Amino acid sequence: MGHVGKVAGTHEWVVPGLPYIIVYIIKVDDDVVDVVAVFHGAQDR
Repeated sequence: MGHVGKVAGTHEWVVPGLPYIIVYIIKVDDDVVDVVAVFHGAQDR
C-alpha cells in the first residue's frame, strides 16, 4: 500500500476518507513494518 515517501527508504499511505498520512518503513528481512510518523494532511511537513 502507499507510495514512495519524501525521505529515502520510507513509504507514505494516505488514509482513505481521513485527512491523515502515515509514513512507514518496510523491513522485509524481519517481516516488520515500522510506523515512523502520522501527519494531518493540512500540516506543513
